[in-house]
Amino acid sequence: MENNLDDFVVHACEQVLRFTQVEQWDDLSEEVKVQLGFNMGVVALGLKLNKSDGFQALADAREGRVSMKAFRGHLHSLVVSRKVPVDEANIMRPF
Repeated sequence: MENNLDDFVVHACEQVLRFTQVEQWDDLSEEVKVQLGFNMGVVALGLKLNKSDGFQALADAREGRVSMKAFRGHLHSLVVSRKVPVDEANIMRPF
């Protein structure tokens, strides 16, 4: 699958992992929350995620039903299992 992924989807995966390094949803600015939601949509469509792996996981993090750490771990496991070629340098950039 790694060779079939669009650069836009890879970038969205990096952005979601980047933005979920905070402790809580409310630690994000409103602008970053919007960017995270948009990128999560790209990830969900690009990786063909089901509702529970995509939008429900985001809603659970947003509403505090799961921690941001758990949400990030979930996304990281999806990225690894689908062999998405993310660049750690892009993920670790400050925002």
